Amino acid sequence: MVKFWKQTSLFMPRVSITIPGKNSQPYRFQLDRKKVSIGRSSDNDIIIDCPSISSTHCTMERVEGGYILRDRNSTNGITLDEDEMAIIDLRNDSEIRVGDVEFAYTLSDEELDDLDEEEFVPHAKKASEVSDEPEVDKKPKPKKKPKANVVTTPARPVAAAQPVLASSSEDNGFLYTVGLLVCGVLALYAGMNNSYANKQENAGRKGDISLFNDIKDGAPPLPKKEEE
Repeated sequence: MVKFWKQTSLFMPRVSITIPGKNSQPYRFQLDRKKVSIGRSSDNDIIIDCPSISSTHCTMERVEGGYILRDRNSTNGITLDEDEMAIIDLRNDSEIRVGDVEFAYTLSDEELDDLDEEEFVPHAKKASEVSDEPEVDKKPKPKKKPKANVVTTPARPVAAAQPVLASSSEDNGFLYTVGLLVCGVLALYAGMNNSYANKQENAGRKGDISLFNDIKDGAPPLPKKEEE
């Protein structure tokens, strides 16, 4: 499907679009048109329903002395005599392709004579000679806003928490309690040992008498008290 906004005039360039496998479609438009957009999207002036055509593939632009065909960063580009181009100076019977579509541009002799009165400056450029980004799509990059002069105050170091140590008075109190307990145990043992030794001596036992040794070795029986 190819659509175009047609206008009637006695003086109009002719464009013929031929999609592979389909009949050629001719188009005419007034010579004073400044720009004609060509692509697959419905908002173009010439709509070409072909997979090789980009949404906005190229534009046909009126310049002094004639027309040029400018690629718009399309996927499959535009070619002139098998050369991939960025801009093509349109001439009668040039072998031009827009993607896989044949593009024919024709002017009558009268139209050519009228255009000869204008000074034509060649615009043709190969695709390798220009940036991949078309001029129409170039947008000025936003300038970065300068950072405000902000003075920051360095953070004050946080003092590390000091470990809590047990007071020396608590340690001394504990040791004092343990000492009293040991002393009490020793005093109790000494009293029991003296009492045990006296009883053994009264029973007629001689030598060193120790409650601890007797317990360890087996204590001798204590004398029984006489019944009254």
